[in-house]
Amino acid sequence: MTYPLVQMTEPGMTLQKWQDFVADYVCADDPIPESLWLRSKGIMIICNERGYVHGLFSYEIRADISIGSVLHVDNVKAVEIVARGHVLHCMREAMDRLLRLHGCAATYVAVDEPNLRMKSFFSDAGFVPRKIRYCAPASKP
Repeated sequence: MTYPLVQMTEPGMTLQKWQDFVADYVCADDPIPESLWLRSKGIMIICNERGYVHGLFSYEIRADISIGSVLHVDNVKAVEIVARGHVLHCMREAMDRLLRLHGCAATYVAVDEPNLRMKSFFSDAGFVPRKIRYCAPASKP
């Protein structure tokens, strides 16, 4: 159900590549959905009441030498066709819940550089730049 959203925001993403990515986050043997919130990493999916996927993000709880446990959020994908802002607000609520449940000191959210809408949303929600992450693509052989 999530692949069409990912493909819309990442046109070069193949189904196999998406399945490989998700496999690292899936916990197929966990029968209690509520306990999924307690996993140290996962993928949060934002759906409407009909089950249509409007957003998702991956997360992982990591130790930060300066402040302790930190919720790292990445791969933020959102399509807000009808309810502008609603999907990102739902994501923020999910992030806040994860932060509280895991006793994290902060949430770090990585967004794509050209995505001004998401940068604006998180800035308005109280996020401030704290660390800069540089990316060095692997050189081609």
